[in-house]
Amino acid sequence: MKDLTTNWDYARLIEEEKDHYSKIEVTNELTEGGRHANSAWKHYWTRVAEELHTSAFTDIPGNLDRQYNRHNRPVRILSLGSGYCGHELALAQKLTCAYEITCTDINESLFTEARKRAQADSLCLRFQLQDLNFIRIAPAYYDMIFAHAVLHHVINLETLFEQMAQGLTPDGILNLVEVIGKNGRLLWEENERFANLILDALPYDLTGGAKLHVSETEGMEGVRQEEILPILRQRFEPLYEYTHGAFMRYVCTDERFDRHLNPEDELGRRYLDLLIDIDRSTVRNSILRPLEIWGVYRPRAEKLNPSLKPV
Repeated sequence: MKDLTTNWDYARLIEEEKDHYSKIEVTNELTEGGRHANSAWKHYWTRVAEELHTSAFTDIPGNLDRQYNRHNRPVRILSLGSGYCGHELALAQKLTCAYEITCTDINESLFTEARKRAQADSLCLRFQLQDLNFIRIAPAYYDMIFAHAVLHHVINLETLFEQMAQGLTPDGILNLVEVIGKNGRLLWEENERFANLILDALPYDLTGGAKLHVSETEGMEGVRQEEILPILRQRFEPLYEYTHGAFMRYVCTDERFDRHLNPEDELGRRYLDLLIDIDRSTVRNSILRPLEIWGVYRPRAEKLNPSLKPV
């Protein structure tokens, strides 16, 4: 497949990525901090988890434990763009079977704290320096490939999806947690207008009259995120898929709203849940396009390309 990175000043983009993620705030759980650790955003994901728990496919640790019983060998997991590896450490602590988790990222310095914790807790994590635009995955090797909020930074999406599909074992799964909105912006203009109409109807004490105004992103942030879902559909079929979040990401991560829409406060929680319910309804009824996806997938066998080999 064609290398699309040649259309960009790729070396500069990579350095910008490394610099950005080396400087941002990180939580004690080794996940992205700052506005992404706001109480309202955590509450939103608690509500999402309630929806996810209605399906057996979302019990990732349980499903991987059952994989071990079928294969009688360590379960092999590949994490793409692992960053600080908080999600991978949490998964390792939940597994009861033997496992091997391979964490990958283009910025090896992000692994430092996770290496220490994995060693201290005797967790079987390995760390590899990898560029997802050029990664080659061993064929039929992994029982699960995990991609958490990383594909929207990838330019060579077609090649990466092919590599993921051929890298899974016959009963292997892809667990995808991703944003799928407008390229270089994420929030669609119609979603922003709708959200601002709703915010305008809330008591002034909760909003201070503030409105959403989302700017264009820079670098590889959201570079081809509109195309993630169509390319995913071509190469994978869903075992479980949940699309959500028409605008709540921007409400919950905005400090102007977070301090008033506090889930610890009865009134704040009531309005926060109201906004989440409205947001959920707009996606469910196809009024607005979703920005987020959580899914479990298996490859479509007829779409595998045997010419793509690992190096």
